[in-house]
Amino acid sequence: MDSFSDDSAELARRDALVLRNLRVQKVQSPDELNHLHAARLARFARNEIERELWRHLVGCDGASCPNNACNAACVFGERREVNRLVRQGGRLLKKGSKPWFITVTDPNYFKEPGRLGELSVNGLFQGLRRRLREAPENWATARIVGGLDIAYNRELDGSEFWAPHLHLVASVDATAAEIRRVFKPRRSPPAGLVGDTFRPVNVKPTDNLANALAYALKPTIAGREAVLDGRGNIDRRRFQVSEAAKLEHDLWLLSMRPRHRSFLSGAMVSRGGVVARNRG
Repeated sequence: MDSFSDDSAELARRDALVLRNLRVQKVQSPDELNHLHAARLARFARNEIERELWRHLVGCDGASCPNNACNAACVFGERREVNRLVRQGGRLLKKGSKPWFITVTDPNYFKEPGRLGELSVNGLFQGLRRRLREAPENWATARIVGGLDIAYNRELDGSEFWAPHLHLVASVDATAAEIRRVFKPRRSPPAGLVGDTFRPVNVKPTDNLANALAYALKPTIAGREAVLDGRGNIDRRRFQVSEAAKLEHDLWLLSMRPRHRSFLSGAMVSRGGVVARNRG
């Protein structure tokens, strides 16, 4: 596929305009989406991945889906679902309490290269739901929308691993300290995997719901390399991940449907869009 059809390009342009009007900082253009899609298909072909596994993606161009069910490895289908959650989830969260942007990292779910396919997304989500069920009564009306983000880390000693983590946008009447207590993973991290300064939960207020949701739900991977700053502290900078890592991420997405990475609590996707849901 060399380019978007006229209809699909117009759909992508309209979607991008809506997101820009919502102050989303990073909006992918039709050309960028087309490039990502073509690059993914080229990786499958170049690495001789069985064509039967991905041939349903060849006819995708961002217009009406040619398949009975979409796939998370479809750049257009995954992006369409992300954008829908950004728009509709933002409207729901705006009606609630003060919004927070939360990052939850549980090193027990880190995976060595070649083992990303073993990651239990449902297991990670169920652990989070158990912690929410144990939350104080003021969390009964909390509305949470977010998703699983996948990073590829390189440490100071050169070791590399997949570092999945959750980005969540929560509308809840709680302090930052309480949010950290509620979301903190119950299991201790594996010995030696994280340093003394590791924080499993990071919390900050946000005043741009759409932008926070777009970041939380992004379907791309980022390489994060450990470096020492001028004071000897560990910082992270971006680096270009390898072809092998990109392909492994492609195949992981190929095993899922769109929105399988998304997490909602106190909310649900219905025919009327993202609406509030009673936790019972």
